[in-house]
Amino acid sequence: MTLINLPNQAILPLGEPPINPYRLGASLYMSATRADLWQVITRQQLPEVTSLVICLADAVSKHDVDDALANVQRLLTDWQTQVTAHLDNAVSQPTAFDRPLVFIRPRHATMLAQMATWQGIALIDGFILPKIDMLSLADWRLAWQQHADGNDTPPLVMPTLETAPIFNPHHNHELAQAFIEAFAERVLALRIGGNNLLACLRLRRPRQTTIYATPIGTLIDQLVGCFVPYGFYLTAPVFEYLDTPELFAQELQHDVALGLVGKTVIHPSQIAAVQRAFAVEASTVADANAILTQDTKAVFRQDNAMLEPTTHAAWARTVLLRAAVYDTID
Repeated sequence: MTLINLPNQAILPLGEPPINPYRLGASLYMSATRADLWQVITRQQLPEVTSLVICLADAVSKHDVDDALANVQRLLTDWQTQVTAHLDNAVSQPTAFDRPLVFIRPRHATMLAQMATWQGIALIDGFILPKIDMLSLADWRLAWQQHADGNDTPPLVMPTLETAPIFNPHHNHELAQAFIEAFAERVLALRIGGNNLLACLRLRRPRQTTIYATPIGTLIDQLVGCFVPYGFYLTAPVFEYLDTPELFAQELQHDVALGLVGKTVIHPSQIAAVQRAFAVEASTVADANAILTQDTKAVFRQDNAMLEPTTHAAWARTVLLRAAVYDTID
């Protein structure tokens, strides 16, 4: 049962998200039990991290949940204390610092609601909403609303598509419309939970192939075709093998070709490969700029390729979003 019941309607896509979704890059998941979360946030450790997910869900065993919650509360309290001290001494101290994007992945909607009273919770960028579908959306939406009420900048959300209903295209079109209704413009991206989706099929990712050679590859194509026309961006699922870098690079190439905006990583050694894969060729940036130039021709040739601004403008804008974050290569 859901509180959101939308009739069939024309697709009304979202506007652009409040921050560039390509800033997610390689999203490093870290267990909420770790003692070095603050060091990563302040770039004392792993300065290459572009986005950090503090996980209270799958990365924390049931008997460690209370300790993990207490650890995150201490982290946020210390963070808030530092911000307050900087504000009190703003002449000599900055109020902000260079850091990765920071998200918390709660275990369930009840946990998300409980966090609304935590000191410092507004300092993070948003929340990962795991295992969300039409059956659970209302609970997640109500929990998120407790953070949004009275907040000039409600937290971002990244729902994770990783349950059995996600295999149903009709469900997904309803879910896309419901996301717009539930969270308005605060959805930064939709995450694809590859391993949980494989589990729905009683499968595990093979070591010798990319995820695109499994049934989830076909599903990812369908998810792109369903959610992107509504204005959503999607991120690529994790690659869990650390000893097959060539296969990882092959999968990243496919991720980029599908227009996915980042990739979950499980180890810092994977970050550099993600950064390389999302770098943009200078010729591609030149094509994008030419397409978006005012008063350009309706159809023209550049570098032996046909460019058609009416058709290619959305692609060109995406290229420039990506180039604003990643290196441009010759």
